[in-house]
Amino acid sequence: MAAALDARWQALYAACRPTLYRSAALLVGEGEAEEVVQDAFERAMREPDFFGRVREPLAWLRTVSTRVALGRLRRRALMDGALRFLGRQDHQIDSSRTDLEAALQRLPPRQRAAVVLRYYHDAPYSEIASALEIDQESVGPLLTRARAALRNALK
Repeated sequence: MAAALDARWQALYAACRPTLYRSAALLVGEGEAEEVVQDAFERAMREPDFFGRVREPLAWLRTVSTRVALGRLRRRALMDGALRFLGRQDHQIDSSRTDLEAALQRLPPRQRAAVVLRYYHDAPYSEIASALEIDQESVGPLLTRARAALRNALK
């Protein structure tokens, strides 16, 4: 039984990791992306009867990894604020990123997550709302503000 369980987890990881990693890299950067993916899978493995209960494992993992990434961004913002208060320099965006990736990194975390979920994963508004813990009616305006900010940044 344990070997079958291991095989299911291995297959799920192999199928989902590339997508989850790219999404996490867009949210938190490549340096932390793998940790976000690992955290999401760790949480999945702690879920009772994950394979029997979860109908769409990729959507579930995407939601969890988005929440993990947002938590990391919140902690990073707190640390950056503390460093600014102490008179230290901000972290600079890696110059090797494309203009779009750099503009995406400058969006507020919720807008960034909404853009990644909608336009990278083609997630429906209901999934975006669930991942961001907001009302579904708030997703459209959130995406509108994010697109406007990206347009301004890319001018």
